Amino acid sequence: ICDQSLRRSTSTRRIRHGFRQGNGKPLNHELAFFRMERSSAKNRPERLDSPLPHSWDMITDQSPMTRLLKQTMIIRLLLFSLSVMCSGSLSAEAPLRIAVASNYAKTLQTIVARYQEETGDMGKISVSIGSTGKLYAQILGGAPFDLFLAADVERPQRLAQNGAAVSPSQTYTNGRLVLWHPEQRSNVPIERQLKQIERLAMANPQLAPYGLAAEQTLQHLKWQPSNHLTVATAENVGQVFAMVKTGNADAGFVALSQMLELGVPNDQYSVVNGSFHHPISQGVVLLKNGAQPARAKGFLRFLLSQRPIEVPEAAQDAAPREADISDQ
Repeated sequence: ICDQSLRRSTSTRRIRHGFRQGNGKPLNHELAFFRMERSSAKNRPERLDSPLPHSWDMITDQSPMTRLLKQTMIIRLLLFSLSVMCSGSLSAEAPLRIAVASNYAKTLQTIVARYQEETGDMGKISVSIGSTGKLYAQILGGAPFDLFLAADVERPQRLAQNGAAVSPSQTYTNGRLVLWHPEQRSNVPIERQLKQIERLAMANPQLAPYGLAAEQTLQHLKWQPSNHLTVATAENVGQVFAMVKTGNADAGFVALSQMLELGVPNDQYSVVNGSFHHPISQGVVLLKNGAQPARAKGFLRFLLSQRPIEVPEAAQDAAPREADISDQ
């Protein structure tokens, strides 16, 4: 018993003092303790440099199952690497991103289809539609648009001045404001039509140039809303159009381009005299954050070559009469 205790004590001291094996390598403390307990259980001493037990060999050896797991892990890593490379190549083919004011959205869709047909550029073109004010704020926030088609010229000019655009603002169309009143004939003066409306829709003057033009028109007419009338303010003329179409508003100030693109009968809307508000010149700029500058330049050249929308002859004849009657 004393001899066994002495051996155990000696083994413990060797572990604590970093005992080394016969080959000079440090002996793992847990492994030494495992061997010491195993030798004590069999009531026989065991050399600390003796071979590992068979059970430990099974753990450390690369069994067929272990090799299979390693091969599986390698295959998964290779597949993951390939997926990352593929996603990188796809991201390199970013679409041509265009931000457009709501009033010109339908016209732009037609121009995009014509552009792809005539130039053969079948790359992806992404169009974001909204109010000029909201799109302008997104661009200032770093949105990766290639082109900005606004409903005014002021905000494209600001982008060119502060370095967010790589080209000066260019006018791509001149907008015209109309009052769309499906239940009223267009030969009735606008001022008289307004008196028969209970719910009028217009875009927010702070966000949309067409909303500002509508506000200036009402001020020019010295219009005062009656007690029974409600003015609903939308974010853009696209929402105004939807409100009138669905019957949520009796009438609304929208863009002439919307009426022409959607085939609304011209006896349902009245073109507002251009002298009632400031001109609605619409500007476009190439943006700095875009990922497709070459394609954007090509599309801009095509856009500016298109014939601008003209006011129908019937509407041109009606507008001066409205002005004459309203001013009397």
